[in-house]
Amino acid sequence: MQQSTFVTSKLHGPAVIVRVEREKVGEHEAPVIQNEVAAAAGPHGWRVAMDLSMVTLLASAGLGALITLNKQCKAGGGRLALFGISEDILAVMKLTRLHTLLTISADRDAAVKAVS
Repeated sequence: MQQSTFVTSKLHGPAVIVRVEREKVGEHEAPVIQNEVAAAAGPHGWRVAMDLSMVTLLASAGLGALITLNKQCKAGGGRLALFGISEDILAVMKLTRLHTLLTISADRDAAVKAVS
């Protein structure tokens, strides 16, 4: 299990479960989270299930980090699946059509299955 002030990660079967430990993901937090997730995902085949249940504000920099992580996972032969998304953040993703680009799962088990 890897831990920082921004994310925690642990291996769960073939996937790495990453939990964002911040309520706000903006310009300051996004690059740190992106780097920490990439560091945790790379050694495990880029199969990432990301828990966003603590996140209440996802700024454009945070959305950009998710898009970049999704590209990195695909380039590395893996996948990124998100779960625990609040209704407000999901509404933003639908408005920006990001829900068609990113894999959004109902819960942790569905996210792990989606990336396996």
